[in-house]
Parts: sequence; C-alpha cells; structure tokens
Amino acid sequence: MDAAKQRVGDVVGAVKNNLSMATESGLRVVRQYSDEGRTLALRTLSEANSEAGTVVRNAWSSFIQLVQRLKTSAREVLDPSVLYEELRIFFRDEIARNNAFAILIGLGFGTTGGFMLGMWLARPHLPTPIMKSIASTSFRDPDNVVVCQTAVPQFQSASDILVRVRAASLNRIDRRIAFGYGRTLRRMIRTYNSTYDPELPLVLGRSCAGIVEAVGTASKSGLEIGDEVWLATHWYEPGVASEFVVVPETRVSRKPFLIGFEGAASLPYSGSIALNLLDEHNLTEHTCKGRQILVQDACSPVGCVITQLVHKWGAHVTATCHTRSVPVINNLGAADIITFDNEHFRSNFIDVNVEKSNFINELTSRPKFHYIFLTTRLGYDYKFLEKFLTKDGVIVDAVEPEQSTDDYGVVGRFFLGTYVRCRKVAAVLFRTSVDWGGTHLCHLVLERLAGFVNDETLKTVVDRVYTPNEVERALEHICSEKSIGSTIISFR
Repeated sequence: MDAAKQRVGDVVGAVKNNLSMATESGLRVVRQYSDEGRTLALRTLSEANSEAGTVVRNAWSSFIQLVQRLKTSAREVLDPSVLYEELRIFFRDEIARNNAFAILIGLGFGTTGGFMLGMWLARPHLPTPIMKSIASTSFRDPDNVVVCQTAVPQFQSASDILVRVRAASLNRIDRRIAFGYGRTLRRMIRTYNSTYDPELPLVLGRSCAGIVEAVGTASKSGLEIGDEVWLATHWYEPGVASEFVVVPETRVSRKPFLIGFEGAASLPYSGSIALNLLDEHNLTEHTCKGRQILVQDACSPVGCVITQLVHKWGAHVTATCHTRSVPVINNLGAADIITFDNEHFRSNFIDVNVEKSNFINELTSRPKFHYIFLTTRLGYDYKFLEKFLTKDGVIVDAVEPEQSTDDYGVVGRFFLGTYVRCRKVAAVLFRTSVDWGGTHLCHLVLERLAGFVNDETLKTVVDRVYTPNEVERALEHICSEKSIGSTIISFR
C-alpha cells in the first residue's frame, strides 16, 4: 500500500515538473518573439523617421531656394533701369503703343462702368408715390376708361409747377384719345423723352383747376404755394384728370377769383380753342358788330364761349341746340335759336335730306352768314353749307382734326420717327419747346380768359359734376347730344 502511494506521488511530481518546464519554455519563447518584434518595430520607426526627416529637409531646402530666387527676381524687376529698358522694348513699335492705349481705355471704361453699376444696384429702393387718376387702359376695350393708380408726376424742368387738382373737365376729345386718337405720334414723342413714360394707362382730361403744391426753383411765373390756378394741356400730352399734375409754368395761370374750382376747370381748354379761332379770323370787340354768325351746337363747351364773346362784341348770333338747351343758350346771348327734337344732328347736314331737314329749311329763311362755326364732330357737307354764306363768308371748324399719322404703316412710321427725332434735336439745340399741332395754349390766353370771367363778359357753363368713380357715366353724358357745357370730375 505504501509502495503504491509512493509511485503515485512520484508520477504527480513528474507531471508537475514537466508542466513547470513546459510553462517556462513557452514564456521563454514568448519573451523571445516579443523582444524580436519590439526590436523590429523600433528599427522600422527609426527608418521612417529618418526618411520623413529627409523629405522635410528637402522640401524646406527647396522653399528657401524659391524664396531666394523670388528675392533676386524682385530686385531685378523693381530695378528702375530694368523697368525702363523693358518698357522701352515693349513700346518700341506703334502697334504695341496702340494696344497699350486700347487696354488703358478699356480698363478705364470698365472701372467706371462697374462703379456706376455698383452705385445703381446699391441705391435705396424708395416706394414710388401713387395717385388716383382717370385713365385709359387700352385703345380697343369699350370699358377702357377707369379709375386707376398711377405714379405721381415728377418735375421735368426747374421751372415746372406741381398742382393738386380739385376739379378737371372731360371733353369729347378725351373720348377720342381713349380709343387711339394721336397714339402713333404720341408714341414717337414718348420714345425720345428723357424719362421713362409708359404708354398705358394714359391719363385723360385737357383742363383743370387746383392749388399750387410746389414751384420749381427757376420758375418766373410769380406763383407761390397755395395759389389757386387753372391750366390746360395739349392732346398729345398726358392728361390732367388726376390728383396731382406737373405742368410747365407757361401753361398755368391764376384762376378767376369769381368762380370756384368746378367752374374754372370748364374753361381753359375750350376757352383757348375759342379765343384762338376768333383771333385767327380777326373777330374782336371792334370787328364783330353787325356780323351774322351761326354757331352749330352752341351748347358744346367751345360753342358756349364763342356764343357769349361774339354776342358781347355786337354780333348777331344764330345758334343750334337741342330743345332742352334753349333756356341756357338764350341766356348766353343767342338772338336766334334753331332747335332739334332728335338727338342725332348728322341727318340735318346732308344735302339729300333737304326736304326732310328742319335745319335746312330754317337756314333758308334767314340772312346769309359771315361765319359758320362748327363745334361738334359730325359729317358736314361743306360745299352745301357754303350756300348759306355771304360772298366773303367763312366756315370755321372748331373740332380737332383727324390725325393722319394714326393710319401710317411701317414706312410711314419710319419717316415720322425721323421727323420727330430731328425736331427734338433742333429743340435741344435752340432751347425751345416743340409744338406738335393743336390749339395754342399758354398763360397769356388763360389770363385773357380770366379777365373776361372777372368782368362778367364770360360765364362758365357746367352741366354735370361727377366723382372719379362715376367716370363711365360722365363719358356717356359727354357723348350725348343733350349735354350742355362742360362735364366735370371733382377730386375734392
């Protein structure tokens, strides 16, 4: 038993010794490989550092050499003698000089243009002030005249006047303008304006009355802020049926002190037409006495003025009008009145209707006339009307004539554009304004009219006063043969 235990102990001891020896041997191998790996890693790292250092040193050396070359080149380039020699060689021929000059000019224009463009882009974008206006938005739509918002006009000259409009008159010419009257010439004129002026919406209204809001620094009119004025404008210019209007000082004058804004708005345009026609035919207070004068449609704005003035100057006035207008025309001074019960006068002016025309029969029974004033746009037969004139009698047409330019084609518009451009250039050279036709409008004529009103020689005739929102009704009334005097739009 003891012997068996002894053998078992010997075996266990031998196993322990073998395990101990195997463990020591494994550790020895691990330590050996570990030492070899560390040695290899250190050798590799040392070699990498050595190569990186070499690369860095080479790069630094190259950078130092580049800096040295740049310094040397800079000294050579900035040397005045070297610069002079290079420039002398470059500019030794004419081609090089021309190219250099062109380059300098291009740089100058480019720099200036870039600066101006930058200033324009950097400008403050202020909101454009707007106002209420009666304007045409197209030339074809039957409902093209509306109340719309338009930009407040700006001064075009240092002598312009800004007027706050209190009342404006609408005439039959405004209806024609709304459907394209004079659009071709107006478009050409606007093309050569110094400021952008859109074609539509086109403000209507030929005359107005209001209060001065601002006066140009170069104005010599004597007008001051707060003065009550009236004014008129040509058919080819923007109208005045708006809350504000800018007008040259030569086109505005103090309104008569005896009448209000509505009455004053009725006279400037129609009164200027009447005075110009009377002056043109030498009809004055000294030459009218005893004259036989026929005023066709004496209840039109122009007819009202002519009837009153020639009557005051001693002429015998025969007037035509609608039946409802008889009391008004009689009050204006017409000694003889031919009335119509129908609303259409056209049939009364045609030769073939002699037997049916009350108008022709009435004229036949009266003395012959020295002057026949036609104040509304109808199909007149001039040759037939000459039968009722004296030997030296004259037919005077007070209606704005048709514009032949409205029917121009491409060729006609080309020559028209050339004509407009030449007149614009001439106006700039001689410092004058261009008159494109129509009646003469100026402050002197307005002052004469104001004198007639203030001494009660001339009365204003206002048929209806509308608000801007009633512009459709106003235009419908203007076109009616029953209208009397002027139709007014009030901006109060």
